[in-house]
Amino acid sequence: MSTAQTAPTLHAPTPSGTTTFAHRRLGTAPDTPLLILTHFRGVMDKLDPLLLNTLAQHRTLLLVDYAGSAADILTFLDLIGEKEVDVLGFSLGGMIAQLVALNVDPAKLRVRKLILAGTTPSAGEGVLRSGNADVLEVAGAEEVSVETFKTLFVLRNREGLAAAEQWWARVHERSAATSGEEPATWLSQGYRDGAVGLKAQAKQLGDWMTAEATRGEEGSFERFGGLDIPVLVVNGHDDYMVPTFNSFIMQQKLPNAQLIIYPNSSHGGIFQYASYFAQQVLAFPNAQLIIYPNSSHGGIFQYASYFAQQVLAFLSC
Repeated sequence: MSTAQTAPTLHAPTPSGTTTFAHRRLGTAPDTPLLILTHFRGVMDKLDPLLLNTLAQHRTLLLVDYAGSAADILTFLDLIGEKEVDVLGFSLGGMIAQLVALNVDPAKLRVRKLILAGTTPSAGEGVLRSGNADVLEVAGAEEVSVETFKTLFVLRNREGLAAAEQWWARVHERSAATSGEEPATWLSQGYRDGAVGLKAQAKQLGDWMTAEATRGEEGSFERFGGLDIPVLVVNGHDDYMVPTFNSFIMQQKLPNAQLIIYPNSSHGGIFQYASYFAQQVLAFPNAQLIIYPNSSHGGIFQYASYFAQQVLAFLSC
């Protein structure tokens, strides 16, 4: 089985030849592929191998380097002939994932399940921007290093800083020696592209948090009520980049959403808890719930049997 460290890169050119989508497949399961859309400045070569390889033991994974728009992702899926996908989007990728699910033509493609990690709905009532003034400066720095992620992805305590070092080592496991390909750098690393890619993604992020720029098919906040598919919302308990409160808003607005908040963690909680997160993705929609859908104060009684199973599973961990 191909792994995150060894999988070959495939290329899907558009009929016009103006765009080529670099992508990879991992895993051998004959199932609906899980499309993974990564974060601001992220590329396939910098996805966490621990997370990917754990998932790929049981699922087919579809990875793609993308410019940033949902329309591009839908074009890519059409090009490679996919008729059904689950989508996992992290951070910026989670924003794109929302629009993929909302804007898809159901006659061409079925988006079956959605996993939104460390992300936010588009601008709307109650949706918060980060209160940390250095987010754009740190995220948009000329050189991306482990220090970038010690600020943005983890809490600056012993556990968080150790998790950042471990994750940083993992995302450099893919190399020319393991894959036969020179690994790509972070988007706009060293501003070698004139920071064009970074600026395009930064504009997307800015537009996403602006009501005027997210009307109709460009936004999600007002349209969540019509997205009646299973959605798993995941975040760290104190997200430095995207306020964790926005995850609660998503869970409340989506008709069939579950919410998991990881303790002692920030924006990169899914990497700090990579193995556990992978298990929850594989179990979804039967994953552990922290907030039950379509319920009130007595949710544990409305879901009594399920709640009992979760308590037993939690105590056995």
